[in-house]
Amino acid sequence: LATVLRGEWARTNVSSLISCVGGGVFLVTCLLDLLPEALESYEKVGVRSKFPVVEAAVAGGLLMVLTIEQVVIIMQERGWLISGRVHEHNEEERNPLSLSSPPVADESSNHVIGVSLLVLALSLHALFEGLSLAVINDSSKLLEVFAALILHKCIIGFSLGVRLVQSGLRTPCVALCSCLFSIQILIGGLGGIEIMSVLSGGDRTTAAMASSVLQGIACGTFLYITTFEILPYELERTGSRIAKLACLFLGVLIMLAFLIFLPDAD
Repeated sequence: LATVLRGEWARTNVSSLISCVGGGVFLVTCLLDLLPEALESYEKVGVRSKFPVVEAAVAGGLLMVLTIEQVVIIMQERGWLISGRVHEHNEEERNPLSLSSPPVADESSNHVIGVSLLVLALSLHALFEGLSLAVINDSSKLLEVFAALILHKCIIGFSLGVRLVQSGLRTPCVALCSCLFSIQILIGGLGGIEIMSVLSGGDRTTAAMASSVLQGIACGTFLYITTFEILPYELERTGSRIAKLACLFLGVLIMLAFLIFLPDAD
């Protein structure tokens, strides 16, 4: 599929529609999956505060991604950083005498930053889902939750794969990011309890607080990538607007159906 999506026709049509489906998947994952999990983890802390800790973490995650991208752009504009061009098949040769930073290169570099942070956020989310497997004692319940998680990750993993291919990363980098995402549930399941023990110093309250803050930051990252990068990039391009909107709703409906009919996945 990655090879097919690199074709010119697929790049302007099929991959755009699939990306809109992925945008809907990521949007629901952010607002109806990650955010409720972060709020639930914070409730386990038992600390009553008028300050919205989880919501602040979400805002912090969004601002963190925005800041990173703007710092990279500033460094490129001032010549402090070589413009991070990424490898793309069949790209046209640029004029070697041009000294100005090409906007396409800057845009590609920003997409690489965004997709890298998306992989990080998804991996963090998968890590906590693996941790949830590690604390289940009932074998039948464990198999039920594991099957639901597999289906969940197939949906999100496919959307992530499309995004990785569209970012223009080299195939080895795409494979590496996919592997990193894939092994996070295994890491969470086998070593999640020990990881949280290290983070919290053995205190369950601190562990719950750390979990809620980290998931809030991941939620903010999801929100930025979806609303500032994926959807604006696809919807501002001319052509197939109704089809793109339909694909966006399709992605939302897929995740809503998953959350409704398989609520134990979370």
